[in-house]
Amino acid sequence: MKIIVVFLFLLVLSPITWGAEPRPAFLQPEVLKAAVAINLTDEQKPQFQQTLTTFYNDRMAMIGKLMRGHNVTNMDRKIKSRTNTLLKKMDKSMAEFLTQEQMPAYQAYREALKSNLRS
Repeated sequence: MKIIVVFLFLLVLSPITWGAEPRPAFLQPEVLKAAVAINLTDEQKPQFQQTLTTFYNDRMAMIGKLMRGHNVTNMDRKIKSRTNTLLKKMDKSMAEFLTQEQMPAYQAYREALKSNLRS
């Protein structure tokens, strides 16, 4: 009986959430906070969303292509390298509509996003 009580106690207090999907990088609290700090105008918000959507779609396609290639050697390194290329592409797109004053906040957002990306 003691074992069951201890197990239930640990289950309730466990930081593991059974069956829950991890949040995508762009929904992590620090990434959301960094996005708000950019102070996007109403005109910039759809452009920002479209650029971010393009980045995520391109990244998922890239990962899928790597997985279909059956060459899993250095997969993490390949994903990281190609993600960096996609981030540079995203930077160029963001620079087209963000102001110089917004760029430091965007760079903080980018770093928060990058650090929360999973392979």
